[in-house]
Amino acid sequence: MEALKRILLSVYLWIAVILVTVGVTTLIVITWPLALVDPSRRLAHSLGAVWAYLLLHVNPLWHFETLGIKKLKKDQAYVLISNHASLSDIVCLFSLRHPFRWLAKRSLFYIPFLGWAMKAMGSIPLERGRHGSIRESYAQSLEWLRQGVSVLIFPEGTRSRTGEMGKFKSGAFKLAIESGCPIVPIVLTGTQQIIAKGKSSFGRPGRAVMNVLDPIETRGLDPKEEEAVRCRVENLMRAELRRPA
Repeated sequence: MEALKRILLSVYLWIAVILVTVGVTTLIVITWPLALVDPSRRLAHSLGAVWAYLLLHVNPLWHFETLGIKKLKKDQAYVLISNHASLSDIVCLFSLRHPFRWLAKRSLFYIPFLGWAMKAMGSIPLERGRHGSIRESYAQSLEWLRQGVSVLIFPEGTRSRTGEMGKFKSGAFKLAIESGCPIVPIVLTGTQQIIAKGKSSFGRPGRAVMNVLDPIETRGLDPKEEEAVRCRVENLMRAELRRPA
């Protein structure tokens, strides 16, 4: 009986997610022409935050808590760094109430509605393995930062299957040092309980927490210090993930 309830709840949630996603992403796409007068795409990002709010509240078994979001200054551009264990990370991160551009794999941009909305929001495509893609995405990220818009990156490069944080790649830290923008580590816990990588069911209860850690200044750092900064951020986030709930 419990298994049947879980299946029915998962079906309901998938229907709700699809309806909310189609509805809100359509509104985001409609705002695309406004980029001429809203180059930072704040309206489109705000609609993305509405999408996330609705999805976080369609399931009474989900509980989500945010910590430290007041550390983000309104008019400051940051390189936002987050661990990545679940598709639900995307939804949680929209709750930052701070506009940013996603660095996301190019294949997502081909998904109807979702991909169109990502383009309208100014998200940055990355196609690993294609010559020149990393360089192009790096240049786009740097341009957004120079315009005063934050960029969010998953430095692991992919979702974790186990919940354990993977080793960080260097690109985000090079970007932060070159731009002079502070790095803000963001630690997500519990999101894998909502929907794990490779799973299609998310009718299970779950409690997720998003913790924004203190910004780390990079202005004036030498590019040779990139590895030291990467290790510092990675160790900070690992320590936070291991902290008892």
